[in-house]
Amino acid sequence: MNPYRSLDYHIDNNPEAASLTINLKSLDKVFVKSASLTLKDDSIKIGKEITTHSLGLDLHFSLDANLTINEVTAPKLPGSIYLIPDVLGSIQHYALQQKVGIIMQIFSFLACSKNVQLRVMSSPVIKQISEKDSFFLHLGGMGDLWLNYCGNIQEISVDKNYIINLGYLVAFEDTLTYEIKPIEGLSVSGLHIGTVGENNLFCHFQGNGKIWIQSRHRYALLNFFAPFIH
Repeated sequence: MNPYRSLDYHIDNNPEAASLTINLKSLDKVFVKSASLTLKDDSIKIGKEITTHSLGLDLHFSLDANLTINEVTAPKLPGSIYLIPDVLGSIQHYALQQKVGIIMQIFSFLACSKNVQLRVMSSPVIKQISEKDSFFLHLGGMGDLWLNYCGNIQEISVDKNYIINLGYLVAFEDTLTYEIKPIEGLSVSGLHIGTVGENNLFCHFQGNGKIWIQSRHRYALLNFFAPFIH
């Protein structure tokens, strides 16, 4: 098996307001979050559109759960694409290996190479409580993955047990087992004034693997700005 060749890219302005440039050689292909594709060279072609509905989940999606991805190619000449995420914060690259997949919050997906397989997963526990953030993406295969975070990013190696508020969780390796449930009396949302996306859902991990958490809570950020826009 030929080793995978990582795509050429660079990330600017981490962690405050990151942007991503991916430089494609002839015949290279990537899949990018449509809302974040800002600029492209003339040699770059925008191909078919993929939505969460076509990724294997036949359910009604709320607006926050929708994800539209475009196939982007350099059919003849090399060229570059420029992505500015709709979530203000950091961008991080992850090199997927065949033995370990990534499960991530659906809003944090930014781009991936053509070798990566995407599958939508539903969380019935979250769905019972809120229409928001009720879906995850599972990404497998071998290739490049770029994630977008609110604020800065911290990588944590889990050994046996770890509990994290769902609002700060961005992604985790699928070697971990997890259970999502509310923990009464332990709610980050209680620290804020407002009602945007408040919940007390926590994710309990078991096993060995890595998780990635963000330093800011996007709903807490919305609650901070809410009094100024009424």
